[in-house]
Amino acid sequence: MSNKKDYDDEIDLAEIFHVLWARKLFIAAFMVGFVIIGFLYAKSQTPIFQSTALVQLEERSSGGDLPAELQSLMGSGSGGRAATEIEILKSRSVASDAVNALGLHIDAAPRALPFLGNIFRHLGVPHFGTSWLKAYSWQSETIEVGVLRVRSEWIGEEIVVVKTDERSFDVELPDGSSLSGQVGTPVAGGDDFALRVDALTGPVGREYIVSSRDPVLIATELSEDLGVAEVGRQSSILRLTYRHPDRAMASGVLDAVMAAYVRQNIQRGAASAEKSLQFIQERLPDAEAQVQAAQLALNSYQRSVSSVDLTFETQQVLSSAAEIETQLNDLKMQQAELALDVTPNHPSYKRLEENRVILEERLAAIREETQGLPEQQLEVFNLNRDLQVAQEIYQSLLQRRQELQVVRASTIGNIRVIDNALTERFAVAPRTKIIVMLAAVLGLITGVGAILVPRMLRRTVDGVEDLENLGLSVFASVGFSKLADQSSNKNKTMPILAVDRPTDLSVEALRSLRTSMHFGMIDAKSQSLALTSPAPGVGKSFISVNLAAVMAQAGTRVVVIDADLRRGVLRKYFNCPRDTDGLSEVLADDVKLEDVIRKGPIENLFYVTSGHYPPNPSELLMRPKFEQVIKQLSEQFDFVIVDAPPILAVTDPVILSKYVGATMIAARHKVTAAPELEAAIRIFEAGGGKFIGAILNGYKAEASGKGGYYYYYNKRYAYDDKGSKE
Repeated sequence: MSNKKDYDDEIDLAEIFHVLWARKLFIAAFMVGFVIIGFLYAKSQTPIFQSTALVQLEERSSGGDLPAELQSLMGSGSGGRAATEIEILKSRSVASDAVNALGLHIDAAPRALPFLGNIFRHLGVPHFGTSWLKAYSWQSETIEVGVLRVRSEWIGEEIVVVKTDERSFDVELPDGSSLSGQVGTPVAGGDDFALRVDALTGPVGREYIVSSRDPVLIATELSEDLGVAEVGRQSSILRLTYRHPDRAMASGVLDAVMAAYVRQNIQRGAASAEKSLQFIQERLPDAEAQVQAAQLALNSYQRSVSSVDLTFETQQVLSSAAEIETQLNDLKMQQAELALDVTPNHPSYKRLEENRVILEERLAAIREETQGLPEQQLEVFNLNRDLQVAQEIYQSLLQRRQELQVVRASTIGNIRVIDNALTERFAVAPRTKIIVMLAAVLGLITGVGAILVPRMLRRTVDGVEDLENLGLSVFASVGFSKLADQSSNKNKTMPILAVDRPTDLSVEALRSLRTSMHFGMIDAKSQSLALTSPAPGVGKSFISVNLAAVMAQAGTRVVVIDADLRRGVLRKYFNCPRDTDGLSEVLADDVKLEDVIRKGPIENLFYVTSGHYPPNPSELLMRPKFEQVIKQLSEQFDFVIVDAPPILAVTDPVILSKYVGATMIAARHKVTAAPELEAAIRIFEAGGGKFIGAILNGYKAEASGKGGYYYYYNKRYAYDDKGSKE
């Protein structure tokens, strides 16, 4: 094997292309199969419809033309732009309002036929009406549930509704009990179950599945499925999308979400005014009581000392003091309102505190100024001051309450719905075209992989070059024959292709082999050939018999011997019984050689079967008797062909090679592994033998991109049965 070439490990793209092109029908079958599966999968999925809507984030304003002072009370700005509003829209709070408004926690639908139901519905297959399919739906049956109340342990459990007639139905509860009801009439099962079916369409016997799911879980799923994104950059316009199997429900859910969002937005806008109004309402009774108490104290003092009039200067001081007291009270009230939203460290709160200190200093200065007044005037001054301050405070609170009431009633939020929810006409999922295209690509990849992966994992003989790279001279490339392939070893008889189909391309290749052997065995010690293979299933018996037939047709007296004393099948080509004596009986000296030589179906063709399978075939072949048999047959016939067993299975071919003129090995295209062939050559050379050449059997040009020279040559010049050139 010194002249054996190593296999080239480089990737031959041209060869891969030829291999794939040769198996294009195989790949196409994979693609068609995957396309059909992809199409059925797409049709088995429930159609999903998408609804879209647009909302705009506006600057907060009141509903009417309010004065600037009132608008300042409401504040300005959007209260957090797109990012904040997106999170609010996707919050569970908004989703929960939508779930409660639409009753989404109630799940009711006809019982669907698994997988096939959607396919039948899409293809318009009518309902079969058989008893075992009566419960399943794939047409237009509907159920509407208006009320459903279940016990806590039944949440998520299936409740089966079975239609019994036009307006009646039976209810099968999770605990196994049953109830009967009428459409539009509540069905009660104690205090922990109530059901009202508002509509029920479909034939009698159809089943419907009703269940109550956890509203929190449904709200969470809704918030996750809701899509919200800003249109453009800093546009303050949000696009909302939602998908649902029911086209009408897709729009309904999205409208409910927007309604809950707008409602909460208005509530958020009025929350500040509501808190301030509540604070004012709590202060008003005390302020009114203080006014009454101050008025009563002033009247009582004046009666006790008779009337005391204040001078003009004193009245001016009194007005100034009352004004400062009122301002101080306003500051305290503003601080109290601000403390509802911020901490004392907030800059606005600190600024009010600074103003309060300044007013208190001015009020202290006025008090010192009034200390020089007569006692009665001073007392009247203080009582008048208390009365004016109390009245100012009370009037200020009344005015502030009116303002806040106007603000609360005028709040309309800063969200404007531009487009209400609109559901697209066609389903957005499943995308049948894309699924079919992906299935076709997957089928292509799978088909290519099914061809190339085994090729990479198992390095088989793909052409004549592979045999030549191992240092073997290729005598012939025998094409694949369907007739020969259909005749397996399990059949009782096998056809001789050279006799039944003499114009077959495989027979033409064997004729070329006959010519090649004429020149290849000129120096052989005898005109005898042993044909072996690395493993069973290569077709060496087919080659042996048909080679013998074409040699006999050329006038050569040839005998073929079945030397496979373990699994010989040569007798099947000649329709010979299994218990017929053969080579094993001759080697055991039970019969004479002349008694086992039989004439074939054509002139000059003879054969010797293996005979009964002996317990020691190798020992029989090692006897000198086998050499005598070969010599005797070589003298009696022009050519002897020995059908030897596989060399990797037994050592018999090495023994046989010592008694024949030459030994040849057969390999089967795309079946024989290259490592097996290498091992067979090593074993044979270790025994002191050498193959004169090899035969490539079962060659399929469509499965290989190389090594078909002999096959293409024969095919180009083949003739059909009528004698016309192809």
